[in-house]
Amino acid sequence: MPNPRSFDDTRTTPQRAGTAAAPDPIALRDSCFSLLVDVPASDRKAMLQRLDRMRRADDMAHLRRAMFDVIERFHGEATARERLTVLDDRFG
Repeated sequence: MPNPRSFDDTRTTPQRAGTAAAPDPIALRDSCFSLLVDVPASDRKAMLQRLDRMRRADDMAHLRRAMFDVIERFHGEATARERLTVLDDRFG
């Protein structure tokens, strides 16, 4: 009897129910950089370093809050909400 799993199925590890997949780090970094492009370099650098230290998908919630705070400090709450909506839509 043939195996019902295809070749591609054997190359992936199934996710446990209730766990989120980690976002692609390069795409996430690029998106974050574009959202932070007009904040002071020191704040942008700190956020990107924090992104580099991210190890789990749930670290995204902490990163998101920190990004909101940085953007809000320089551009206000409305701008921070708009920009983080872009991040939410892309990486949910």
